[in-house]
Amino acid sequence: MKNFFKLLFASVALVAVVGCESAETNGNNTNGGNKNDNNKLATPNAAATIIENEIVVTWEPVEFAIRYDLTLNGGEAVSADASPYSFKDLDYGTEYTITIVAISADESVKANSEPKVLTVDIPALEVPVYREWYSASAALAISNNGRWVVGGFQHNGFIYDLQNNKQTELSGYEFSDISDNGVAVGAYFDTEDSGGVAVYYKDGECFEVDLGELPGNLYASNLTGITPDGEYAVGWYWDYANTYYTERFGLIVPFAYDLVTHKVIMLNEDTLYAQYRTATQTYAVDPNRAILGLEQSDLGMFGIIWESDDADWEYVYMEVDDIRQPVKAYGCVGGGYFSPNGRYVYSAGAEYKNNVNINCAAVYDRQTKQMIWLESMKAGAVSTMTEDGIAFLNDVSAGFGTTSFVIDLNKSLDDVMRIEEWLMAEHNIDIEDYLQDGIIMMGTSADGRTLLGMTNTVEYGWVNFVICLDGVPMSE
Repeated sequence: MKNFFKLLFASVALVAVVGCESAETNGNNTNGGNKNDNNKLATPNAAATIIENEIVVTWEPVEFAIRYDLTLNGGEAVSADASPYSFKDLDYGTEYTITIVAISADESVKANSEPKVLTVDIPALEVPVYREWYSASAALAISNNGRWVVGGFQHNGFIYDLQNNKQTELSGYEFSDISDNGVAVGAYFDTEDSGGVAVYYKDGECFEVDLGELPGNLYASNLTGITPDGEYAVGWYWDYANTYYTERFGLIVPFAYDLVTHKVIMLNEDTLYAQYRTATQTYAVDPNRAILGLEQSDLGMFGIIWESDDADWEYVYMEVDDIRQPVKAYGCVGGGYFSPNGRYVYSAGAEYKNNVNINCAAVYDRQTKQMIWLESMKAGAVSTMTEDGIAFLNDVSAGFGTTSFVIDLNKSLDDVMRIEEWLMAEHNIDIEDYLQDGIIMMGTSADGRTLLGMTNTVEYGWVNFVICLDGVPMSE
């Protein structure tokens, strides 16, 4: 393996003191604090020092103070008997406001002081163009803001905070998607052979989705996509019973879930090929709550879209002959996904000839209502896309590919480059010695500047990586 764990993070100790005094506080007294009303303790004379992602607050003693109360960004106060006090494990690239109040030993004599306010900016973590990490799971999605990565494989899941270079691994979980504020969705598996239970992860805790009385004979459920604001998710459940919903959707039934009201929302079906339907899964949801799914039927696999959760679905793209048999359609085993802004639907489509499905990498542009067949990747699939039409493909139609290619939809569709070539040609980034064989690009931030990929080394487990187009160049 080439150059694993080249994580060139700079550990920078910065000393930054930015004091914002209260409008009612001015001047200094002999105790080193600011001059105050005679009935109040002096405002503490405080300063803050930044050491990586820790803020150390120091102050001079205030006469008649029994303790000092400190708050971080308006949170709950913590008490300290004396200087210093440290706020640890904070976020890089974040501004913090700290207040410190001297607490009087006897408020009948002296009231508590006015707060001293410090504004402290922790610089962003300096990251290289390329960084990678091992995991028991494959990376599957990156948040629109490029901060969070989630993954899952064989009941092992993880959540990775790229801003702070921290990974949280959770046994028994698999995560499919994550919002900009770190709310992850997926499934929990109680035992090795059990079906999953739809869950979401928020603020360090996992919660199960209560489907209530909806399923008749539930085997498994899963949440597969979440909006960037973390308030709305989509999923499916597997029901063996012959219920109202399975009659319309098949054994796998789609639903939406409102994380604010905790309401399960059942979706509507299209009746065009209902008699052939065997399963209907959701795969993704865009920022405006349009939902992307896949209808599986005896006729094939067809991509479907609900423009809202109370609308009937429509086919992403479907051509039929004069006896209503499919000729060309978007949809394949890999399902499909939205670009970060929801403009593009991507994965693969199929042409149906003599009961044989011929797959081809494909993109549907929802803005122009145009289906784009990427003929140079006849057996491939698009694995992720940027908002401005950069498509990353691998050379097999589903599962894990062997080579990652790039096509810019704004240029000639025949102009195909390996990702290493594209990075050099378009961004003057040379990381060919770091990328492994068998990589697949799995996601991109909304601005297209952070790219997520992974590869399976088989013998050693998963290697996940991110490419930051604005990162620090790799060492020679």
